[in-house]
Amino acid sequence: MKRAERPRAITPPRRWVLTLGFSIVASAIVVGSLIYTQQLVRSLVLREQRLIRFYADILQSFASANSASIESLFLLDRVTPTIDFPCIITDSMGIPLEPYEQFTLNIALDRLGSHDTQRKELQKMIAEMAAEYPPIEVRDPGGKVVNYIYFTNSWVVKRLRVLPYVEFALVALFVAAGYGALMMQRRRDESLIWVGMAKETAHQLGTPLSSLFGWLELLREHLASGTQNTAQLETTLDELRRDVERLRGIAERFSAIGSAPRLSCADISSIIENALAYMRPRLPRHGRTLTIEWERPKQCCFVMANEELIAWVFENLIKNAAEAIEQQQGRITITATEIARGKRHFARVTVADTGKGMSPMVRRSAFSAGFTTKERGWGLGLALAKRIVEQYHRGRIFIVHTEPGRGTTVAVELPCADSSRAREVVGQTA
Repeated sequence: MKRAERPRAITPPRRWVLTLGFSIVASAIVVGSLIYTQQLVRSLVLREQRLIRFYADILQSFASANSASIESLFLLDRVTPTIDFPCIITDSMGIPLEPYEQFTLNIALDRLGSHDTQRKELQKMIAEMAAEYPPIEVRDPGGKVVNYIYFTNSWVVKRLRVLPYVEFALVALFVAAGYGALMMQRRRDESLIWVGMAKETAHQLGTPLSSLFGWLELLREHLASGTQNTAQLETTLDELRRDVERLRGIAERFSAIGSAPRLSCADISSIIENALAYMRPRLPRHGRTLTIEWERPKQCCFVMANEELIAWVFENLIKNAAEAIEQQQGRITITATEIARGKRHFARVTVADTGKGMSPMVRRSAFSAGFTTKERGWGLGLALAKRIVEQYHRGRIFIVHTEPGRGTTVAVELPCADSSRAREVVGQTA
């Protein structure tokens, strides 16, 4: 008996792990943006406050005896255009100075409104500004307050303050949309997989069931005729046994999907030959001549594998290769070699055909569930093969080469079994 072991399944991340990851990334983006934006806002606010204090110092110089100095006028002329935020200059009682156009900066007054309307509008703005920042005082040489300068932040600062919240809303919308798209794609893939599995089950069961009905009919004929030909009966019973064994193998294949299958040490060449023995009489020919080239390697290469599932992989690859050949003469070449990658050894099996090949777009999607170029098909064969090889056997399946009109070569790499297990199997079969 072969020693079997149950491997640790390589399971994909759970949905909550992906959701948590998306949430952490989104939160990091929002927090980082909030911190950076607030630092930028503080820098701009300090700049505006320094600018308005400098402006107040210039106005205060006008309250001195040398208020008409050329230097003060020059500075006032230079500083005023740089103030890009609303300012209102009032007297010591907080009443806006007149004319309003001269003693306000960046204030859009209703020019068509009456004087009282404009004053009320300015007083409302002054109350709002005072609630945000204390006014800047302008004193005369004796220290008496003669003016106040009320101000608020510029349009840029106000927009920057709300920017992180807008970003948070956009990121939340993006994450929600991405999550919704993932769920829709997941439901679509699940639907395709379940429908495909049902179709594949019917396809797999169809051939042995048809044969069973044929053998049963043959047995009835033998019984009805009262034949005593023991050889014919034994042949019929042998064929019945093969088809029943085939049904058992199909049941094992489908029961293994979705759970970690049991692996045992097996010769990869024997698995390939069993798959070929089943596929050779069942390949779609449609009047074509298909030649399958397979030469058993001289040295056995043992792998840890579930033979039923790996045979299923090779059957799919052989079937796809046959269906890709459209010309009258076609060839499928199967090779098996042992390769070394670092300290690890792998059994590498290639299935090459002389068929129509793949375009770059088809190559990128060949292993995706639901993708197919056939008029009839569910695009499940290569997706299942990838799951069996990579998730259950920790191997690789990939397209080595393909070119439209020049065929396709697909490779399967499986980790080799350690030498002690190989010797044990060889000893059992000796």
